[in-house]
Amino acid sequence: MKATAVGTTSGCLIWILAFGLVSLCLCPMAVVIGTLMGAETMANIIGPYLCPENSSAEVITFQTTSTDEFGNEEPAIGYEMRCLNSDGTVVREGSPDFAFYWMGILMLGSLLISGGLAFLVAAPLGTFIARRSGRSSPTTSV
Repeated sequence: MKATAVGTTSGCLIWILAFGLVSLCLCPMAVVIGTLMGAETMANIIGPYLCPENSSAEVITFQTTSTDEFGNEEPAIGYEMRCLNSDGTVVREGSPDFAFYWMGILMLGSLLISGGLAFLVAAPLGTFIARRSGRSSPTTSV
């Protein structure tokens, strides 16, 4: 097998492993960071894209319940973003989609960063393996 093929193959395998390991760390970290930012910050960032022109985003909170792993209801707080125009009229009803979009953007960003970091590791290691395999020559006995 040529050294180039060995380097490419090993570099791809290393990239897949490194991407998996780095994304296992960065994706949950992106979710935690997105959650800690809070609903108001999310709405301020995502609101201009989800709300119609000449309207602004407003987050409303309300008491609700959620179900735990045993089927018991527990009190919780719900968040919805609605869009208001300048005179206070609701132009888009409240929905929690702003948080899903924001988390999706952060997760996509973490995957892109993971891919870049994995490439920074895989390219030099693939080259190193290709050089090492090119130097070793098979021993033949006569």
